[in-house]
Amino acid sequence: MRPRLSPKRAAIVLVTAAAGLFLMPSLLSPLFAARSDPAYPRLSENTAASTRLEVRKLLHGQVDGLFAVPSTGQVIAAAGGTLWKFSADGLLLDTLDAPADMHVSGIAFGPEGYVDWVFTGERERRAYAPAVDGGGLSRKELEAELGRAQVVAFGRDDAHAWAWLWTQGRAWKLRIDPYREQVDTWCRQRSHSDEALGWHATCLEDYAPQAAALVEVEPESFSRGYGDLPPRLRVAGFDRRKYHLEEGVSGQLLHATVGTVLKGMGVPGGGPGRYWFGDAHVQLDVGGDTLKFKAFVPRVDGDYEFLRNMRWWEPSQVLPGASPWFSVHMRDYMEYPGERELLEYYRDDIGLYVVRPRGTGEAAPAQRQVPAWQPRFEGEPTRYRPVTAAVELADGSRVRRWLRPPPPHPAVDTVPKVVVEPVQPDLHALPRSMTVTWGAAHDPEERTDLRVVLDDAAVRERLSAPAGGPRELVLRVPDLHAPTSRMQVLLRESGLEQPLPGARLEVLRRPAFRPHRAGTPSRLAQLRANVAAASTGDDAALDEFLRQAATLAAEPDSVDGFAPTLLAAYAELVNAFNVAGRTDASSHLVRHYLAQVHPRIPAHADPSVAYNTGVIASQALAFAVHRADERDLVDAVMATLLGPDFDPATQTNATLMYNLACHYALDGDAARMLEAVAAARRLGKPASQFMADADFQRYRDDPRFLEAVGARL
Repeated sequence: MRPRLSPKRAAIVLVTAAAGLFLMPSLLSPLFAARSDPAYPRLSENTAASTRLEVRKLLHGQVDGLFAVPSTGQVIAAAGGTLWKFSADGLLLDTLDAPADMHVSGIAFGPEGYVDWVFTGERERRAYAPAVDGGGLSRKELEAELGRAQVVAFGRDDAHAWAWLWTQGRAWKLRIDPYREQVDTWCRQRSHSDEALGWHATCLEDYAPQAAALVEVEPESFSRGYGDLPPRLRVAGFDRRKYHLEEGVSGQLLHATVGTVLKGMGVPGGGPGRYWFGDAHVQLDVGGDTLKFKAFVPRVDGDYEFLRNMRWWEPSQVLPGASPWFSVHMRDYMEYPGERELLEYYRDDIGLYVVRPRGTGEAAPAQRQVPAWQPRFEGEPTRYRPVTAAVELADGSRVRRWLRPPPPHPAVDTVPKVVVEPVQPDLHALPRSMTVTWGAAHDPEERTDLRVVLDDAAVRERLSAPAGGPRELVLRVPDLHAPTSRMQVLLRESGLEQPLPGARLEVLRRPAFRPHRAGTPSRLAQLRANVAAASTGDDAALDEFLRQAATLAAEPDSVDGFAPTLLAAYAELVNAFNVAGRTDASSHLVRHYLAQVHPRIPAHADPSVAYNTGVIASQALAFAVHRADERDLVDAVMATLLGPDFDPATQTNATLMYNLACHYALDGDAARMLEAVAAARRLGKPASQFMADADFQRYRDDPRFLEAVGARL
């Protein structure tokens, strides 16, 4: 007689059996590995092509929106906090960190300036033209004025309203206070990019602007085949990869037990699904050609679902003749059980693709000047910004490259992140130079531009030599703010790297000081470090000091507090250069001080400011009076640092008075010379120094001179 199970044990057996039923296909998933099939490459392999067309991945990562610019025929993709500018066939032209005050019009209208990179390529924020008062315009006149602009946006505050107008690279504000109540700064329209980007959308009540200068391309179904539209693709096969349980095992068991009971009670609703994910063998029809590749999708009830993670984009609706694009993105509801595990099956496919004529942008094998190479950047982290480069090639063309993507932001939610970066083909042309940029590209106070000059014959020889493996031209910058002497340009091949002879580095732009962060030396410490290094002959440190000094002098809130330090630094350096016989460096230093710093130094109570001004003047005269090519510097020192009110009787710097005496002696101004000699002697200069100095040769027998120096007749 078979033993009877208790209700509790029976329930356990039922749940266990159900779990086995649900889990069996899932446990078998590892047996279904990806299959290699040259006829159907995976999208991430980036090799799918037909006789005339090719599918090429342009960006890796989530795409937030796609836009067309009719005036330039270009396509703008927004992805990962960056704007990507492409040709209509998907050639990367430029990139920009998306400004915080971006408008759906395509221009970043900020309080003090604007960025119109989308239309002009200008990366830096520019000041507005003078504002125009439109308060007296009638509604008809106002609309006519707005209609004459290419781009229009609106703004308001508690008391005022205005329109931002832009035409041909020039922007200005039109004040429209009487229409303040009609200005809406939240004119959100449902679009694909609206939630992801959150760009400013503004409008004026009952005003319909002319055709937009930036047009959003709305995504379509990837597979199509609805309504009267024919399908865009066919699926010729399916490789099972992963059995998926919606809501996980616990959700499935809950439905099999509690859900079944509820359904028996007449409660409506269906349970979580169970189905296979795999590689669909896609045959995509475009322009009469068929392109074949694999796409990771689910097969549910015999149908292949592309909707959840693939989209189709048609810029040709705005740009006639433009290539079609499509994207692979993360599935919705990534916080649900099992979605993270699925992500690893298609993570490499996520990104933006273009279907374009085969070979677009590539040099034919016979036209390739050198073996394939890629530029790279290695060194100190650049926080959350990429390192980019404009590469000028020997044929005169320019390409934009990312040398290093930004590190991912720390995760703040449960949704996984995929770092956005471009997919960049190898280069086959000799480079002339690379202008490497890091920091905020549209903020000159944070941006660094470093030029790598590569036009030397030794560079051409090394890059033209046959390659034994993947070749990379590496810019290594261990310290983003260090002088170029601490940077390297290397050629890496098959894991081995060597310095690239003939490569030169030039700093075009750099912040004067390291940004203020925990552990960063203060501005004062950075300044003093460069002074110490420059005094020992480090020319790069001297350049850094001069930039820092000019920056501080130009800041009204800083110049007064830093004035004593700046004057002491200039005095120390000019003295050190003179002692070392580096009079050219002394001249450069003093001229910089006269042009960039001295005009901005206010009257100061600290006596060291006046004293060190005299030291700079003294040391400048010490070398300049003996050089005919420095006569303009002598005149500038006399007029600027000493001036018409200079009184020798009140001076305390013996060396200054001595060098003044030398200047007057060489100029033949006997009266001023004698006055300066007397002051120098009063302050301790010995008579023997005057008698031995050739500057006073013509006065050695002059009784007035001998009396002034106290020499015996």
